Amino acid sequence: MSGETQNISAMAEKISSDLFKWFKWELVGPTNENFPCMKKDQHKTLAGTHPTDVVFSYKDPYLNRTIFLNTDLKSYIKGSITATKMRNALVSLANSIDCAQGCKEWKERYSYKSGASEVRGMLFVYNHDGDFDQSFYDVFYQSHNTETDKKKRGINLDNIPVKAGQKIHIIEPRTINYLQSIICDLSQLSHKREFPLGKKYQFFYPDLSLHKVSGSPEELPATVELLTGPFLIIKHNDVKHCNEETSQWETTFKHGYIIYYNGEGKNELEFIYILDTLSKYQLLDGNENIRIRIVNPNIYKDVRSIFMRAKDSYCQEWGFDEHKKTIIDAIDFQQVEFTKPRFSSVEIGWERQA
Repeated sequence: MSGETQNISAMAEKISSDLFKWFKWELVGPTNENFPCMKKDQHKTLAGTHPTDVVFSYKDPYLNRTIFLNTDLKSYIKGSITATKMRNALVSLANSIDCAQGCKEWKERYSYKSGASEVRGMLFVYNHDGDFDQSFYDVFYQSHNTETDKKKRGINLDNIPVKAGQKIHIIEPRTINYLQSIICDLSQLSHKREFPLGKKYQFFYPDLSLHKVSGSPEELPATVELLTGPFLIIKHNDVKHCNEETSQWETTFKHGYIIYYNGEGKNELEFIYILDTLSKYQLLDGNENIRIRIVNPNIYKDVRSIFMRAKDSYCQEWGFDEHKKTIIDAIDFQQVEFTKPRFSSVEIGWERQA
């Protein structure tokens, strides 16, 4: 592998560890290792091994088990993200987790914690030139080139050898940028003393009818399902700052919730659904500071008007009194800049050698 290729590969490794650390995932075991294939005749691996770029783990608050994500890191430029490459990556990942479940060597390296656990696959596709602006999932569908009259193959998911009970998650360029945007926004809020520093925040999980939340709320991670869902809710404590002149701690922002929404905001129903969800979770009692922050590369130009109409429609539909309307009106709504950072392969290379 050339030095430049190693540097570009390191971009995905760096950005994945920087991202998921903030969402309370743990990087476990060694990186860039192979482990023996347990089903050589079935998987037909040339080297008789499967690759493991990195393994992330977290405790799922609903399943009450540790999730191990055997991760394949991919770093591409625009134009090189093709159906063939994605298909090959998914097949390789499916075979990898099939063997990892019963491989003693894999378990000794990564799954050494006691208790219930589950091995899943994760394909992490990072676009390091920042120019991939189409929908990633377009490559999954067959398309027709009118100029050449040729069809481009898509990806038939039925042909990906994922066994029953196994899962593969995909974190693609747009989701990566969405998560980066959230982290950048929270850093700015912290700088303005509107979000706490350190670990005084938690990801909100309501008790469900079939699943109760287990674990300390402060330690709960953001699951991969939460990160790839339409919105996520973050609960935070009072934001406090030490006044240098008086040496006294002062509250600069009231405790509450931040809801990051990953939609375009074209329709009132999008926001009515969020408001209804917050009410269902009993977060609209007037005792909490509620902020909704929309993060999307294609935010609708009149999104604020749409949100205002959604609030009015929601209050009218439920016949809220003035007190409840005041609580709804107090919700802060802001747009968040959608970031598409670029990393220099040279800089990453220097960091690896440090």
